[in-house]
Amino acid sequence: MLFQLSRYSLCLPLLIALASTDLFSQSVQLNYSEEPLNEILLDLNDRYGVQVSINSNLSAKCLITLTQSFSSIDVALQTLADQCQLELNQISQVYTFREKPISASSEIGATSHLFQGKVVEKDSREPLPFGSIQLSDRIVTTDENGQFSFKSLNQQERFLMQYLGYTALDSLLMNGIDLTLTLEPEVMELEEVVIQGDSEVPATYTGKEAGRIKFTNVNNNLVPGISHNLIFNNLRLYPGIMAAGEPIADFVIWGSYAGQNHAIYDGISLFNSWGINYDIGRINPHMIKNVEVYKGGYNVPIGDRIGGVVLIDAKAGDREQLRSEASITNQLASAYLNIPLFSGSSALQIAARKTYFSFLDWSSNYEGERDFIVPNYDYSDINLKFTSALSNTHRLEVSAIASQDSYNGQIRSRQRRGLIEDTNVNSVQRGVSLKYTKRWRQGGFSAIDFSHSFYSPEATNSYFIEDQSAVDQRLQSWLWTNPVQESTAKFTQTFPASKYHQLRANVGWVTNQTEQQVGEGQRFIRNTSESLERFSGYLHDQIQWSQRFSLQLGVKADLPIATNRLYLQPRINGEYRITEQWNAHVGWGIYNQFITRNSLIDELGNRADIWEIADDDMAPVPESVHHVLGISYLTGLFDFAIEGYYKNESGFSRYFIGRNAEAVQIEGSAQAIGLDVFLRKKLRQHEFRLAYSLGRVREQFERGRNVSVYLLAPQSQQHEIKTSATFNFYPISLSLVHVHGSGFPNTTIRRNTEDFAIYARTDLALQYSVNAKYLKFDTGLSVLNLFNQRNIRLNQSVNVPDGQVINTLGIPFTPTLYLNVRF
Repeated sequence: MLFQLSRYSLCLPLLIALASTDLFSQSVQLNYSEEPLNEILLDLNDRYGVQVSINSNLSAKCLITLTQSFSSIDVALQTLADQCQLELNQISQVYTFREKPISASSEIGATSHLFQGKVVEKDSREPLPFGSIQLSDRIVTTDENGQFSFKSLNQQERFLMQYLGYTALDSLLMNGIDLTLTLEPEVMELEEVVIQGDSEVPATYTGKEAGRIKFTNVNNNLVPGISHNLIFNNLRLYPGIMAAGEPIADFVIWGSYAGQNHAIYDGISLFNSWGINYDIGRINPHMIKNVEVYKGGYNVPIGDRIGGVVLIDAKAGDREQLRSEASITNQLASAYLNIPLFSGSSALQIAARKTYFSFLDWSSNYEGERDFIVPNYDYSDINLKFTSALSNTHRLEVSAIASQDSYNGQIRSRQRRGLIEDTNVNSVQRGVSLKYTKRWRQGGFSAIDFSHSFYSPEATNSYFIEDQSAVDQRLQSWLWTNPVQESTAKFTQTFPASKYHQLRANVGWVTNQTEQQVGEGQRFIRNTSESLERFSGYLHDQIQWSQRFSLQLGVKADLPIATNRLYLQPRINGEYRITEQWNAHVGWGIYNQFITRNSLIDELGNRADIWEIADDDMAPVPESVHHVLGISYLTGLFDFAIEGYYKNESGFSRYFIGRNAEAVQIEGSAQAIGLDVFLRKKLRQHEFRLAYSLGRVREQFERGRNVSVYLLAPQSQQHEIKTSATFNFYPISLSLVHVHGSGFPNTTIRRNTEDFAIYARTDLALQYSVNAKYLKFDTGLSVLNLFNQRNIRLNQSVNVPDGQVINTLGIPFTPTLYLNVRF
């Protein structure tokens, strides 16, 4: 038991061992006459092993006479607190007694003390964003740089700092303006061996907030395909994120359409979050620190679209030690280098990847099939990040990415003389961001952000007549490009958290530009160049009424300059902690976006997607209303979460091309409804997960004065179940994943709901790890589509005039040998 004096007195320590688990279930007998509270608490410590924190003056001056039996120690301590007019709280295993809060009118003129600083990882000094600091009367959340700022009437506060994948820190915190809390990665005990990684403990969090999934140290998760598209290979295992169809243009989150989800890497918008190269993500896994996914129902500081949001945070870098990593597979090579600069005040990170001719290609080959497209790919990228701590209160970050990839696919007839369609697609993604953060001595933070992103896809279609006796003769060829870019400048002010409020305000300027260009003779869409500039800002307040209940209120406003119309988007989120394990949450909000990806459909039903400015002139402004409700049971060893959602969407277009090559623009709307279920069980160092998604997406498009009926959307899938198991027998680890989907229409016409092709894929990864003093490496085998199931890709089919549908294959049986080395 610990008696903690006020700031005017000395501290009398009385800290004792933890109570046994029987403490909370046995009867507690109190029999005292004119006994001071401190003597009673000492007696309860001797009898029941209670941990208590209390001001010694408060405990000595309160005399109690009481003879009564109580059902639990909680009820007994609450009765003692009531008799002494004190407030009882529990932080971890410690019960705290303190004077009841005085009224707001009495607080006027009272001195408040500032607690301000950052939360970092012990060894690497990496900031830990969006962590939870639990105080006796509220919970404070760190920002995206791991910073916190709050005020209190007390000079010191007892706190519990919790962060996913790290050991909780339970201690006292003295007021100050440059505080640093350091957390250690969790320790895994494997029989007689203790393994503590160097910032290498992966963890996942879900179920407490509307639609949110959080990954820490995601690059250390063992999942099949780890060397290629780390983010999608992790996210596809969770409910609400579609794995079936292996979409290569965009995530499908809660039934979203292409272009509705916002993928953001260090403030840079990614218009294509992974390449057209089947399973390669745009971000080098060596650069990734944390990933947060918001499937829907999120508040105003998150995203700028109407669908889900994927936030990707790069590592801050090690400012004290040179570090390097390298990975090589039979398909791709990757390297990473961290360089400390300027006497340990800064760090520069460089990472690059390149595919090459596969000298060991065991993938299945479908070239003999006439009704499938078998594509070929090439990919390369580079990521840079510079981080500098200019002083204790200033921080500068600059990130840059660049990638390019190419795709080639042919449809070839088996006949001696036949038609060949040759498609070549190339794309370039570039981006840069700058962020400057200032921590004020009076409390709070200011941040200035600049970013620019550019994405340009280019497609060439050529048609040939094949003749074995002559050179192939070209019949027709056309070229199509659709560059899109975004530039932003934002200022964000975060105010120090008070007892009930944590305020944030933002104002910014956003510019979007798009172009559409087609080859000569192609009349279905005109060559255009458009831009839209707008003011954007939000106000956000996180209200903490108690440790059990919190509410987020926010409003986002967008004002396009060209239209001078204000778009207000109010949002609300609530979380309620029913018990220590049970949580409930709710989310509601209105969402708009001003750059959209609309579909182009020809007379056969073939589809292409184009980026356009949404200004209610050339294209309508999409709007969506989200409703989210969920409940979870989280213990760390067993987690259960269930979440339902309903979304109304409107304001997106399709261009239907007739036989006269003229395009007709038709505006549409959609409804998405679904239920996500997630189970996770840990058995010692092993983990088992089950994710189930039940959903339906329906759409309608106006045709003249008539309104078409609601039909299933191309991406609508009713059932998807995912199971995974990770076995850790250090130094050997094994991961098994299976995904089964009930199928989806995959077409904008001729929806045959009784003939969906099911999706099924089983993957595995086997890894051997060595963790020596100066050298760490992992080597293993990853196998995608172990049983070589023939799956098809979403929105990658070709319709031909004779009625045949030619599908692009999903990933075939693909083994990959890999080696990851860290110095």
